[in-house]
Amino acid sequence: MSVLAAPDTWDAHYAAGRDFRPVLSEEEATFDQNVGAGNGLTALDIGCGTGGFTRFLRERGYSVLGVDYAEAAISRAISRSQNTHKISFRRWNAEGDQWAEIPTYNLISCRLSYAFIQNKTQFLNNIKTHLPTNGVFYVMTPLSDNLPPERRGTGISAEEIEELLDGWTAVKETELDTQHACYALTR
Repeated sequence: MSVLAAPDTWDAHYAAGRDFRPVLSEEEATFDQNVGAGNGLTALDIGCGTGGFTRFLRERGYSVLGVDYAEAAISRAISRSQNTHKISFRRWNAEGDQWAEIPTYNLISCRLSYAFIQNKTQFLNNIKTHLPTNGVFYVMTPLSDNLPPERRGTGISAEEIEELLDGWTAVKETELDTQHACYALTR
Protein backbone atom coordinates (compact mmCIF):
# COMPACT_ATOMS: atom_id res chain seq x y z
CA MET A 1 0.00 0.00 0.00
CA SER A 2 1.31 3.44 -0.89
CA VAL A 3 1.94 6.28 1.52
CA LEU A 4 -0.80 8.91 1.72
CA ALA A 5 0.62 12.44 1.93
CA ALA A 6 -1.55 15.51 2.36
CA PRO A 7 -1.01 18.56 0.12
CA ASP A 8 0.56 20.51 2.99
CA THR A 9 3.13 17.70 3.42
CA TRP A 10 4.12 18.01 -0.24
CA ASP A 11 4.16 21.81 0.01
CA ALA A 12 6.55 21.57 2.96
CA HIS A 13 8.72 19.09 1.01
CA TYR A 14 9.07 21.45 -1.96
CA ALA A 15 9.25 24.65 0.14
CA ALA A 16 12.27 23.14 1.90
CA GLY A 17 14.01 23.01 -1.49
CA ARG A 18 13.80 19.24 -1.84
CA ASP A 19 13.18 17.52 -5.15
CA PHE A 20 13.11 14.05 -6.66
CA ARG A 21 15.32 11.96 -8.90
CA PRO A 22 16.26 13.80 -12.11
CA VAL A 23 15.76 12.21 -15.52
CA LEU A 24 18.88 10.08 -16.00
CA SER A 25 20.36 8.92 -19.32
CA GLU A 26 18.94 5.39 -18.93
CA GLU A 27 15.43 6.78 -18.61
CA GLU A 28 15.97 9.18 -21.51
CA ALA A 29 16.98 6.28 -23.75
CA THR A 30 14.07 4.14 -22.54
CA PHE A 31 11.59 6.94 -23.17
CA ASP A 32 13.01 7.66 -26.64
CA GLN A 33 12.81 3.97 -27.58
CA ASN A 34 9.40 3.17 -26.06
CA VAL A 35 7.49 6.45 -26.52
CA GLY A 36 9.43 8.71 -28.87
CA ALA A 37 9.43 12.33 -29.92
CA GLY A 38 6.35 14.50 -29.59
CA ASN A 39 6.63 16.47 -32.83
CA GLY A 40 3.90 18.85 -31.65
CA LEU A 41 1.75 16.26 -29.85
CA THR A 42 0.19 17.12 -26.49
CA ALA A 43 1.26 15.77 -23.11
CA LEU A 44 -0.09 15.94 -19.56
CA ASP A 45 2.48 15.38 -16.80
CA ILE A 46 0.61 14.36 -13.62
CA GLY A 47 2.46 14.90 -10.34
CA CYS A 48 5.00 17.09 -12.13
CA GLY A 49 6.64 18.39 -8.96
CA THR A 50 9.16 21.09 -9.89
CA GLY A 51 8.75 20.34 -13.60
CA GLY A 52 11.88 18.39 -14.47
CA PHE A 53 10.08 15.72 -16.49
CA THR A 54 7.70 18.31 -17.93
CA ARG A 55 10.70 20.18 -19.35
CA PHE A 56 12.15 16.88 -20.59
CA LEU A 57 8.90 16.25 -22.51
CA ARG A 58 9.08 19.76 -24.00
CA GLU A 59 12.65 19.06 -25.14
CA ARG A 60 11.24 15.97 -26.88
CA GLY A 61 8.79 18.13 -28.86
CA TYR A 62 5.61 17.85 -26.81
CA SER A 63 3.32 20.74 -25.93
CA VAL A 64 3.04 20.05 -22.19
CA LEU A 65 0.85 20.85 -19.21
CA GLY A 66 2.43 19.89 -15.88
CA VAL A 67 0.05 19.47 -12.94
CA ASP A 68 0.65 18.92 -9.25
CA TYR A 69 -1.43 19.53 -6.16
CA ALA A 70 1.42 21.11 -4.22
CA GLU A 71 1.40 24.87 -4.73
CA ALA A 72 5.09 25.14 -3.76
CA ALA A 73 6.00 22.61 -6.48
CA ILE A 74 4.04 24.49 -9.14
CA SER A 75 5.62 27.78 -8.09
CA ARG A 76 9.13 26.29 -8.44
CA ALA A 77 8.22 24.63 -11.76
CA ILE A 78 7.05 27.95 -13.19
CA SER A 79 10.16 29.81 -12.02
CA ARG A 80 12.44 27.12 -13.49
CA SER A 81 10.62 27.13 -16.83
CA GLN A 82 10.43 30.83 -17.67
CA ASN A 83 10.82 31.65 -21.36
CA THR A 84 10.02 28.07 -22.33
CA HIS A 85 7.41 27.89 -25.08
CA LYS A 86 4.65 25.27 -25.23
CA ILE A 87 4.92 24.43 -21.55
CA SER A 88 2.56 25.43 -18.75
CA PHE A 89 1.86 24.46 -15.15
CA ARG A 90 -1.15 24.53 -12.89
CA ARG A 91 -2.23 23.29 -9.51
CA TRP A 92 -4.56 20.33 -10.00
CA ASN A 93 -5.24 17.18 -7.98
CA ALA A 94 -5.79 14.11 -10.17
CA GLU A 95 -7.81 12.45 -7.42
CA GLY A 96 -9.70 15.41 -6.01
CA ASP A 97 -10.37 17.74 -8.93
CA GLN A 98 -12.64 17.25 -11.91
CA TRP A 99 -11.30 15.32 -14.90
CA ALA A 100 -14.06 16.90 -17.04
CA GLU A 101 -11.93 20.06 -17.23
CA ILE A 102 -8.98 18.08 -18.68
CA PRO A 103 -8.93 17.55 -22.46
CA THR A 104 -7.60 14.48 -24.25
CA TYR A 105 -3.79 14.25 -24.48
CA ASN A 106 -1.60 12.15 -26.79
CA LEU A 107 0.68 11.30 -23.87
CA ILE A 108 -0.04 11.26 -20.15
CA SER A 109 2.87 10.73 -17.80
CA CYS A 110 3.00 9.88 -14.13
CA ARG A 111 6.67 9.88 -13.16
CA LEU A 112 7.51 9.00 -9.56
CA SER A 113 3.95 9.81 -8.51
CA TYR A 114 1.83 6.80 -9.48
CA ALA A 115 2.63 5.02 -6.20
CA PHE A 116 0.93 7.82 -4.26
CA ILE A 117 -2.39 7.49 -6.12
CA GLN A 118 -4.87 6.04 -3.63
CA ASN A 119 -7.66 4.86 -5.94
CA LYS A 120 -5.64 3.42 -8.79
CA THR A 121 -8.64 1.76 -10.47
CA GLN A 122 -10.51 5.06 -10.84
CA PHE A 123 -7.32 6.88 -11.77
CA LEU A 124 -6.54 4.40 -14.56
CA ASN A 125 -10.10 4.69 -15.87
CA ASN A 126 -9.67 8.47 -16.03
CA ILE A 127 -6.32 8.10 -17.80
CA LYS A 128 -7.79 5.79 -20.45
CA THR A 129 -10.72 8.17 -20.99
CA HIS A 130 -8.30 11.05 -21.64
CA LEU A 131 -6.08 9.27 -24.15
CA PRO A 132 -7.01 8.86 -27.82
CA THR A 133 -6.59 5.53 -29.59
CA ASN A 134 -2.82 4.92 -29.74
CA GLY A 135 -2.26 7.45 -26.94
CA VAL A 136 0.40 6.48 -24.39
CA PHE A 137 0.40 6.42 -20.59
CA TYR A 138 4.00 6.59 -19.34
CA VAL A 139 4.83 5.58 -15.78
CA MET A 140 8.22 5.55 -14.09
CA THR A 141 7.99 4.21 -10.56
CA PRO A 142 9.90 2.56 -7.77
CA LEU A 143 9.11 -1.13 -7.23
CA SER A 144 8.16 -1.69 -3.58
CA ASP A 145 9.39 -5.29 -3.49
CA ASN A 146 12.91 -4.06 -4.33
CA LEU A 147 13.01 -1.13 -1.89
CA PRO A 148 14.31 -1.06 1.68
CA PRO A 149 11.46 -1.64 4.18
CA GLU A 150 11.30 2.02 5.23
CA ARG A 151 10.72 3.12 1.59
CA ARG A 152 8.31 0.43 0.39
CA GLY A 153 5.34 2.81 0.62
CA THR A 154 6.90 4.96 -2.12
CA GLY A 155 6.77 2.16 -4.69
CA ILE A 156 4.17 -0.10 -6.27
CA SER A 157 3.62 -3.77 -5.45
CA ALA A 158 3.42 -6.72 -7.82
CA GLU A 159 -0.39 -6.59 -7.53
CA GLU A 160 -0.42 -2.89 -8.40
CA ILE A 161 1.83 -3.57 -11.41
CA GLU A 162 -0.63 -6.22 -12.58
CA GLU A 163 -3.51 -3.72 -12.29
CA LEU A 164 -1.47 -1.04 -14.07
CA LEU A 165 -0.70 -3.31 -17.05
CA ASP A 166 -4.26 -4.59 -17.52
CA GLY A 167 -6.37 -3.50 -20.49
CA TRP A 168 -3.85 -1.82 -22.81
CA THR A 169 -3.35 -2.67 -26.49
CA ALA A 170 0.44 -2.64 -26.06
CA VAL A 171 2.72 -2.76 -23.02
CA LYS A 172 6.43 -1.91 -22.98
CA GLU A 173 8.09 -2.58 -19.64
CA THR A 174 11.71 -1.68 -18.90
CA GLU A 175 13.64 -2.13 -15.66
CA LEU A 176 15.82 0.97 -15.23
CA ASP A 177 17.76 -0.34 -12.25
CA THR A 178 17.11 -2.71 -9.36
CA GLN A 179 14.54 -0.35 -7.81
CA HIS A 180 12.78 1.46 -10.72
CA ALA A 181 10.83 0.47 -13.80
CA CYS A 182 9.26 2.33 -16.75
CA TYR A 183 6.00 1.39 -18.43
CA ALA A 184 4.81 2.73 -21.81
CA LEU A 185 1.17 1.66 -22.11
CA THR A 186 -0.70 2.22 -25.36
CA ARG A 187 -4.47 2.64 -25.48
